[in-house]
Amino acid sequence: MSQTPRVWRKFTVKSKDGELKLRIQDMPSDRLDDLNDIFLKYFVTEETSHKAAGIHKSEEALAESRELFVTEMSTDIAKSPHNLIIIICCLDEDPEVVGEIIGASITTVAKKDDPEEDMNFTDKKTKTKEVAAMFAIIDILFSKYDVMKDLNLDSFLDDRGVVINPKYRGLGIAQMFFNVRRQICHNLGIPLTGAWMTSAGSQKAAARDGWETVFEIPYEEFGKEAGVVFEDVPPSCKFMTAKPLSI
Repeated sequence: MSQTPRVWRKFTVKSKDGELKLRIQDMPSDRLDDLNDIFLKYFVTEETSHKAAGIHKSEEALAESRELFVTEMSTDIAKSPHNLIIIICCLDEDPEVVGEIIGASITTVAKKDDPEEDMNFTDKKTKTKEVAAMFAIIDILFSKYDVMKDLNLDSFLDDRGVVINPKYRGLGIAQMFFNVRRQICHNLGIPLTGAWMTSAGSQKAAARDGWETVFEIPYEEFGKEAGVVFEDVPPSCKFMTAKPLSI
């Protein structure tokens, strides 16, 4: 993350409470706790794989998820701050003040010559059966498609998650996050960004921004293989990609 937070986009939306001025910017370094809170409050309890694993039903699993997320973010920020890109959405009422974080997007810069990492989540030591089940689901999903190998990419802007406070959903914030990811690709000279789009909302938001589906797996098939039941999901789980903005 940059030391001086960059403002990537300012935009105005109409909500039921009236017109809102919003901005998307780099996350200030002193707001990591707030980032952890919004991801643990909404992403971990609602994201498809976490929900199918039952994490939202277990206080122990929620606590373990928080511990894992906080540790992972702190480690990545310390080890590779230039490869971890965290942007947030907040109200644009005062340019000098970053108020409530109402949404966040996390990405990482992956490179072909990066050291090989063990991506077998199933082998990770866990405290709860729900977190173990979530890792098993992710293992299956990640084994289905490798965009860097498939498209022979030297670099790639990879997804780590997008979350929006439910109060501010339906305003186009997710689509704006996806668009800013394409701007980040342009600025860094990265040829492509992409993500597993697991919900109908993220799939629609990405499609509106021009993202394309390069691989998909029907949720019925995915659920049988993972031994879980996916609820409130679209017909398939999609890996979608987008090229940099032409600026």
